[in-house]
Amino acid sequence: MAARPHPAPKPATIDRPLGSTENIYWLLDRLYCLNFVVYAELDGGLPRAGLEAALVAVQDENPLLRARIAVEGGRTWFKPVTRKQAPLLPEARAMRNWRGAIERELQRPFAQEEAPLARFIWFEGNGGKAVAAMVFHHAIADGRSGATVMLDVLRRATHDPSPPVYKRANASSQSLDVIRQKTAVLSALQGVRFWLAKGKDALHFAQQLPGYDMKPSRETKIRIVALTVSESVASRLLGAARAHHTTVHGALGAAQILAINDQFERMAPRKLALNSLADLRGVLQGNLTEHDLGLYITTLCTVHALKDAPDFWGLAREVRDRLVAIIDAGDANLINGVYPADPLFDPDDNVARLVQRIVALAPPSTMLTNIGRVDAPDLGDQLRIRSLAFAVSPPAQHPICVTAASYAGRIRVNLLYDENKLPAQRAKAIAGSLMAHLGRAAGTPRPVLGT
Repeated sequence: MAARPHPAPKPATIDRPLGSTENIYWLLDRLYCLNFVVYAELDGGLPRAGLEAALVAVQDENPLLRARIAVEGGRTWFKPVTRKQAPLLPEARAMRNWRGAIERELQRPFAQEEAPLARFIWFEGNGGKAVAAMVFHHAIADGRSGATVMLDVLRRATHDPSPPVYKRANASSQSLDVIRQKTAVLSALQGVRFWLAKGKDALHFAQQLPGYDMKPSRETKIRIVALTVSESVASRLLGAARAHHTTVHGALGAAQILAINDQFERMAPRKLALNSLADLRGVLQGNLTEHDLGLYITTLCTVHALKDAPDFWGLAREVRDRLVAIIDAGDANLINGVYPADPLFDPDDNVARLVQRIVALAPPSTMLTNIGRVDAPDLGDQLRIRSLAFAVSPPAQHPICVTAASYAGRIRVNLLYDENKLPAQRAKAIAGSLMAHLGRAAGTPRPVLGT
């Protein structure tokens, strides 16, 4: 008797409440758009049919690309949609002023209950030049997994005929959090008190960038200062970071803090804070990998007391060591207790403003998010990636947000700011100072600004 054939695998669907981190990002997005964009500059053509087929496969693989966010029973839920109901299709555009278009994508919100919660844009220019950009609602993805998905689209569009590898519909990061499970006896109120007690050392007064208005505003004008750390400077910076027992993230954080310090009228001892976005995949359950699309990051705030003449590498070590200490102490996800995942409060604009006020209780700071090294996919002979970067809208309480991604030996750095709240001249001065500090730390002349 012939054996019955195994049924063909089917795409998983996601149908669950949003976790605390996802809830906070969704709520804050109601006040001001929190999109992020991963983009690559390319050489070579890409057939539209191949691109559309790749998007079909990648959307089938990832449950969060077939989901909408709905409010039911006072809770926010990921609810499934079919690919036919909400296909992920490429938007073709001319390459002229593509950087300005990406800035606008950071301010183009997804509508309520819209699906899919991602967009793919193909900018095509002359001479085989192109830019691929993928825009994500931040509640469904972080920069690392977003970059992986975007590169997978390009890989499949060039020559990969393999069928989709269907991903699981993973739980939220809080459900996979070992630390949170160990402290499950704490009530929501106790959790907030515990976070405030553990974070008391970080709540020392920190100075804000001179002249910056922290009040949220729905009217934003996001701008990007695009920077490049060359391959030779990046290599020297990595070697110097290792020699000084820190990381490239520590060096980026030190350069960012010192660049802000340079904006004060006089050098004097002061406290400045840095918000770092940390990838929690290594400390979460569920065998998560970078190929799992989702929001698996947390925001860690560190406050640093600067002297008259700060030591760059001492500060870089301090950034790295304090981030490690926060995670090792189990504090990495405690901020999420601010908005518990239960129907105590209706998820509306009033609650969003409440969450914003609580989040803004942290010391005045700038934000750094670094997705690290991204490996090049095999794209065959018809397509080559010249650069890869990502950009995210800065939250209202941060005067600048610095994003970094390492690809093909270079570090692409974007400094993002709201021109309605921070003059372009000031933002460019901060960018120049940041690059100068990185150049000196690497033992080289200042890296060239702009790309």
